[in-house]
Amino acid sequence: MPLSYYIGMAIASVSAQSNFAVGAVVNATFGSMIELTFYITALIKGAREGTKCLEEVVKSALTGTLLGCVLFVPGLCMVIGGIKHQEQRFNSRSAGVGSALLFISVGGVFAPTLFSKAYGKMICGECITVGQNFSESYICQNCQSQMMGSNSTAFYSEVQPLVYTVCILLLAAYIIGLIFTLKTHSHIYDIHISDCHVPGHHHSAVVHWSRWRAMVILVGSTLLMSACADLATEHITPILTETSVSQYFIGVTVLAMIPELPEIINGIQFALLNNLSLSIEIGSCIAVQVCMLQIPILVLFSVFYPTGFTLIFSDLHLWASMFSVILMNYIFMDGKCDYFQGTVLLFVYFILLATYFFAPSPAGC
Repeated sequence: MPLSYYIGMAIASVSAQSNFAVGAVVNATFGSMIELTFYITALIKGAREGTKCLEEVVKSALTGTLLGCVLFVPGLCMVIGGIKHQEQRFNSRSAGVGSALLFISVGGVFAPTLFSKAYGKMICGECITVGQNFSESYICQNCQSQMMGSNSTAFYSEVQPLVYTVCILLLAAYIIGLIFTLKTHSHIYDIHISDCHVPGHHHSAVVHWSRWRAMVILVGSTLLMSACADLATEHITPILTETSVSQYFIGVTVLAMIPELPEIINGIQFALLNNLSLSIEIGSCIAVQVCMLQIPILVLFSVFYPTGFTLIFSDLHLWASMFSVILMNYIFMDGKCDYFQGTVLLFVYFILLATYFFAPSPAGC
């Protein structure tokens, strides 16, 4: 929490002295470094132990980060900001750009999953015969697609090339998005943190340090946070083996929410200053980076270090992510919000968490 506090002040100082989209990108970039430390450490540990459980936890953490940035972070900021301000407005055009990138991201990330569901062969572990004679039917359990195995022929000939193609396209879309937001159409994001509709609020209120000092503190705090993330990954194995809680739930909450602490704190601070645009942009930028930057990096890392990471997610991750992005796009359509809309996002997020809590752990874990 102290590191999160310093990261928050450094981000606020950088953002107050530049375009607010630059601040959001810097925030998400340093957050991605912390999360990638979690994921890569867990994948290496899982590969050395010969278990697929940590890979499923990483996939749950990626989905949990996406859900948290799309539902929890903006929802919490809307509720807390709505208590102080009856109605808050934000830049609907910039939010629309983020929503479009999220649609591209989710469609690309889950394309291999949809492909495997459409063309994979179903293999069931146990089937029970129900009925007699010609009216017999079967009830099957523990069914999964054959393509989900990373050693199958279909995976190497069809799914793996699709994964690499999708990762290249996602990286290209991310670069184009950066050019659009920071270069060609930066006027869309020409809102500073100091431009808040609060009487008596001045620019110096959020500039804690100079830009260079803030960047040095930001880099140092991020390195220390990454060390903490490495320790947390090493100590997550007892939680997986000694508790009856679903491993999906552990990934969605523990591994996903710990790196999000700086973003949550920053988003709340900006919402209280009636600058909800930056709070939403931070969450949207992190969600986009999860799909367009973090996942391609993990896939690329698996090429050089055989971690066995495959870009095929469970149905629960697929539908939860798609529903969340659609709901966020609906909420952000009119460019204004209040605490009720934030409550809706939070309740949907908690409903999904309850679903993950009661979901069974992945097969074999």
